[in-house]
Amino acid sequence: MGLLGRRRSPVPELDDRQVRLNRADAGFEAVMADRLHHPGRKLFGHRRWWLGRTWEHLWPVANAWSAVCTLAALPDHAGARDVLALLVDGLPAFHRDGPTVLTGRGPAGFESAVVPPLGSGGDVYYDDNAWLGLALVRHHELLGDDVSLPLARRVFDFVATGWSDDDGWAAPGGIRWKEDRANRSRNACANGPAAELAVGLYRLTGEQALLDWAVRIYGWTRSALLRPDHLYADRIAPDGALADDLWSYNQGAMIGAGVLLAQATGDPEYLGHARATAAAATAHFTLGRLLDANSQAFNAIYFRNLALLDRAAPDPAYAPGAVAAAYDDVLWDDRDRRTGLFPGTGSPLNRSAPMVQVDALLAGAPPHP
Repeated sequence: MGLLGRRRSPVPELDDRQVRLNRADAGFEAVMADRLHHPGRKLFGHRRWWLGRTWEHLWPVANAWSAVCTLAALPDHAGARDVLALLVDGLPAFHRDGPTVLTGRGPAGFESAVVPPLGSGGDVYYDDNAWLGLALVRHHELLGDDVSLPLARRVFDFVATGWSDDDGWAAPGGIRWKEDRANRSRNACANGPAAELAVGLYRLTGEQALLDWAVRIYGWTRSALLRPDHLYADRIAPDGALADDLWSYNQGAMIGAGVLLAQATGDPEYLGHARATAAAATAHFTLGRLLDANSQAFNAIYFRNLALLDRAAPDPAYAPGAVAAAYDDVLWDDRDRRTGLFPGTGSPLNRSAPMVQVDALLAGAPPHP
């Protein structure tokens, strides 16, 4: 019988979990390829042969770090765990103290861009550092190393210095957006992850002061930024004006903070807050809105915190699986087949690493803040 006439054995269809796992692995390989990661510098940077490297900023690096942690929690992913050590070694490029920042003392705030000699540095953002701190906490939970936990504690100490002490502002308190004292906005994107970071550190250290900070930050965010529809506005100005932009990651961080505080304090009211925001968020953030108005980085944060809530209090009304899977399918079909990177504008790392996290979650990785 000729080749064309030979009976072919049926190709078994992969179950959905395996499909997502394969996608997560492919996305990880694309992110860690030479096009996006410099193994010598241990930094992410988009390679352009005519301009050299364009080094990624701290915010995408923190998101990539979180994504690698999610993948590393799956069985048989030692390669992802090995990458976590590289990320620690690359972090001093964002601090003027260089490598000594990893073992120093006192608050540690990292700049938004790589510092000299690789770059010119940048502003120091409280939200960037809070997201970095969350990645360091998860890193420590996975590896139990000696560097990540004390460094995460020092990062939180820096973030806490952003607490506003101007009693003349509307809704006094709250963590400001960035270190520059001229900055006057207090944003959900700084306060939500800061509350999560504080309670996450409390769970690892037992320091009551950290839990007190988490309660304080969370309470301020609810009092200042929560809208009547149970969703969180983006920021508040000193005159009390709210910027009512609705972003998926702001809802996610406050949902996660509520879950963590309910677990840490035993107070079910926090879980009720999280459930109310989750119900409102899933109604508002349709697939179309997630695709059109929110970035991959925002949505990965949203999905992982919804998954955290669903694990604590399962409910199909806000379980992220179906919409996360539909979202993943659309972006997977639109990816660059040559590079394996995902579509969008801005940082290549921030477009692709969050999708590794989404796929790893869909493949069964345990959620984390």
